[in-house]
Amino acid sequence: MKIRKWLAVLALLTLVVPLLAACAKPTAAPTQAPPTAAPAQPTEAPQPTEAPQPTEAPQPTEAPQPTEAPAPEYDTAIYGDLENLDPSGQTVVYWYQHTRSREELMLSMIDEFNRTNEWGITVQGESQGGYGDLYKNIVAGIPAHQLPSMAVAYQNQAATYAGQGVLVALDPYVNSPKWGYTEEELNDFFPIALAADYLPQFDARYGWPPYKSMEVMYYNEDWLKELGYDGPPETWDEFAEMACAAAENPFSGATGEGQSYGYVYSIDASRFATFVFSRGGNIINKDGTEYVFNGPEGLEALNFLKDLVDRGCAREQTERYGDQSDFGAGLSLFTIGSISGLPYYKNAVDEGAGFSWSVNPPPHTTPKPRLNIYGASQSIFVSSPEEQLAAWIFIKWMSEPEQQAQWASGTGYFPTRQSAADLLSDYFEEHPIYKKAFTFMSMDYGIESPVAGYDECRSAISEMLTSVLGGADTEGELNATVEACNEYLQEAAPQ
Repeated sequence: MKIRKWLAVLALLTLVVPLLAACAKPTAAPTQAPPTAAPAQPTEAPQPTEAPQPTEAPQPTEAPQPTEAPAPEYDTAIYGDLENLDPSGQTVVYWYQHTRSREELMLSMIDEFNRTNEWGITVQGESQGGYGDLYKNIVAGIPAHQLPSMAVAYQNQAATYAGQGVLVALDPYVNSPKWGYTEEELNDFFPIALAADYLPQFDARYGWPPYKSMEVMYYNEDWLKELGYDGPPETWDEFAEMACAAAENPFSGATGEGQSYGYVYSIDASRFATFVFSRGGNIINKDGTEYVFNGPEGLEALNFLKDLVDRGCAREQTERYGDQSDFGAGLSLFTIGSISGLPYYKNAVDEGAGFSWSVNPPPHTTPKPRLNIYGASQSIFVSSPEEQLAAWIFIKWMSEPEQQAQWASGTGYFPTRQSAADLLSDYFEEHPIYKKAFTFMSMDYGIESPVAGYDECRSAISEMLTSVLGGADTEGELNATVEACNEYLQEAAPQ
């Protein structure tokens, strides 16, 4: 019986337990614990903090040094400090070669400068006679330093003075920001004007060009037409042909008495240089160390002139300026001379045969004309920095366009600046021959010797011309003269 009761209880439990389980809420699954990280490395003990260093007091700032002005590129013992120099009240003694009407014009221009310059500079102009007299007086005054403040000088004469240490180079004045020229102003000067005053023996400039001249050929237009020619000669062969034709066929309008010639010449070293330049030769080499006029061009020039004389087509003038007077009288078809003689040729023709005439570049064997363009310049002697600067101020004033135009129109010389030529338009119209000649300034040119000793060489060349045209051996005389000139060059060279 008891067994049946336990079986009944077991059966009941079998039914009840599942029902209770179905009615109960489900239990959430236990959360999985995160894996434990490996223990961290042991932390190093912190280093002890260093005590801060005391802050250094700032160094005192040095005051900026003033910027020094660049040192002048010239000797201040000679020139002073040009940019801070005061020329006020200085007296400038000016020696020149001008006489008669040209001196009157020069003195009037000096008076104008004295009245108008802002520094109260006074210029005293003093004529010394001709170029030769002026040169001799300066050479004589060098030993005792009895010299003017400034003077007219050809380049070779300036080289002689510079070699004696009595001239100052003008480059510091030209380049001075206060007293000199700008690049634009320098470009206003014709190239030949600035090139001629460079002295190769000193590698510097010792003169400044207020005017220029050149050698030109004067010719009788009416006589050429009578001879059947329609224009002047361009080559030396044409020149010889026309000259000999004139010697055989006198000019119908001649007023002078005597034999007619194609060419009346004067003995002059510049004339000889003209003949050499027009054939492509030179008198001296480029660096001024040796005379070279005994080359083919010099020999040809001498032989050419000698042949004209031997054939009776040319002769030397019989009196000073006889080439001008014979030309004006209609006794000479051609002459060759300085353009500065233009007013005198005009007077000779007007008072003589009254024919039509003109000028042309000298004949040439080069492809284009090559002229002898020259002219004396103005140089400054060593004195005080203030007096030298005052002389430069006057030189620069004389080179201003207005003064150049005034001097050119009053003397027949050429201005050296284009801006001065621009002021001469009325003068050009009134003087067509001058206007024509002025166009030659743009042509090729040679430069006579800008070296010490050339004065002596010029005398030797004149003696050579006289000997050769008198019958002496051409080549022998030419070589001997070059040798003598080179000796003069060495003797006069700066030490």
